[in-house]
Amino acid sequence: MKKRSFGKIQQMRSGRYQASYIDSAGTRRYAPDTFSTKQAAASWLSDIRAKLNTNSLIDLETAAKTFEEYAIDWLVDKKETVRPKTALLYAGIIDEHLTPFLGAYPLKDITPNVVKKWRRWMLQRFEQRRDLGDIPRKDTTGKTRTAQAYRLLHAIMATAYRDQAISLNPCNIVGASSSDTAERKPATIRQIGVIADNMPERYSALIHVAAWSGLRFSELAGLTRADVVLVRLEDGENAYRLNVDKQTYRINGKLYEKEPTKTRAGRRVVFLPPHVTPILTEHMEKYTGTTNDAYVFTTGRGTPINSNSLGKAFREARKAAGRDDLRFHDLRHTCATFAAQTGATTKELMNLMGHSSPRAALIYQHATEERTRQIAANMSRLAEHAQTREQVRQGLKVIEGGAAQEHKSAARGRVAA
Repeated sequence: MKKRSFGKIQQMRSGRYQASYIDSAGTRRYAPDTFSTKQAAASWLSDIRAKLNTNSLIDLETAAKTFEEYAIDWLVDKKETVRPKTALLYAGIIDEHLTPFLGAYPLKDITPNVVKKWRRWMLQRFEQRRDLGDIPRKDTTGKTRTAQAYRLLHAIMATAYRDQAISLNPCNIVGASSSDTAERKPATIRQIGVIADNMPERYSALIHVAAWSGLRFSELAGLTRADVVLVRLEDGENAYRLNVDKQTYRINGKLYEKEPTKTRAGRRVVFLPPHVTPILTEHMEKYTGTTNDAYVFTTGRGTPINSNSLGKAFREARKAAGRDDLRFHDLRHTCATFAAQTGATTKELMNLMGHSSPRAALIYQHATEERTRQIAANMSRLAEHAQTREQVRQGLKVIEGGAAQEHKSAARGRVAA
């Protein structure tokens, strides 16, 4: 039987025929209904193929819009459903990474080949900037930012497809939406102490709380006195219970207070380890207002902390700890690593970090060589313990058997007498 050049037809158990085809993005598209005859199914496929070839399936007016025009409209609509920080991130990517290359293209002219050319341009541009010393870190390849921009481009073009501005999504590069980022190295307990000791006094406790709670910077900035409650644990020690249900941040100088957490899973309760209790207690006595709505961590002016107020001090403090590579966000990563090393399950890590998917939580689980050696030693001790218990059981059997035999011999002696 001659193979079809376009689409697929298969007979269902009902005897009717189902027609489908694969678009350039690799997605199989099915006819809205099944057909009573194979010829009817073939006719539907022929009609679809003709429409794809003549672009009669698309809205020609929208298709003629430039990418820049469409992307701006897309972002305006998105602002109604995403948070200000996310909208600002999208705007930055569109302005800096998408429109310089794609902005003048009509939507209908953005083909898979054009997307490939754009991606090569992105990577080459990062390489040129790195060679010129325009990027702080020499190991930056641009792959992470390129993957981020590609995901946004894919989302914009997916909307254009739903708007019938294009017949197919041209973003079909396998693996382009992900990047192999270098694993972040968590801070050690000693390094946390050194960094905290080298921060201005009003920010010292912040380092400890960040490293042992796993809160995001904006969540730390949003903590108020009412969110921090001292409780007694089962072992009798005192620890702080942190209620995480909001975040505070600045965008272009504008302060956003009591904003929702990043995700619904971000609303959570976190308990600080007891050794942090006296550190946070002393901090709140000195730097936190007495009202329930007083922010726990503030600048010298009494405003919520922000990255600008901490940036220089943190860079100097991390240098003192020998960790020029450490970002503030890596303290969150450090907390999750500590939790994983103490045996926290993936579900427990998700709850601690406020993650909505296991994939995100698994990023923070590290099988370090030291930990792997420790696990091996623990398993060995488990085996030795089991062996010892078996030897004890065997010994008891021998002892019990011997005692029983001695008892029987004595009884026989008494009878004979």
